[in-house]
Amino acid sequence: MRRTTKRAAAVAGGLVMAAGGLTVGTASNAAAATCHGGAVGKTWNMGTDQSEHRFGPYTTTSRCNDINVRFTSWGNAGMLAVRVCFHPSSGGTTCNSWKEFHESSDLDRWRVIATDVKDGTKYSVSMDYASNTFKADLAH
Repeated sequence: MRRTTKRAAAVAGGLVMAAGGLTVGTASNAAAATCHGGAVGKTWNMGTDQSEHRFGPYTTTSRCNDINVRFTSWGNAGMLAVRVCFHPSSGGTTCNSWKEFHESSDLDRWRVIATDVKDGTKYSVSMDYASNTFKADLAH
């Protein structure tokens, strides 16, 4: 039931983006609210260099089927590249593709940065091409 509800929220909610400008059904709104309602505020300080920085590790929960991020405060970058790196218990690290974020279109907007992630998965968030401090809500 949990996975079905989350999948419906992802599809109807435009990949679980904030439902502010979207028209979605009540069940989908409730599922997205449950996922995003458990979001944890993060402050990611990347200093002044423009290189990849990795934050975490974090562990996924049963609230969300995907890993979602919403930037609430933007640093000095015009564009920010974000990806998720997974850390399996067997060792090593596997990262997904970079996703581009832009202050003008992504500030205060939920975006999915990894899909269909199992509960209890350890991961980190990597960011590149930016400087200064970014604040975000992370729902996982």
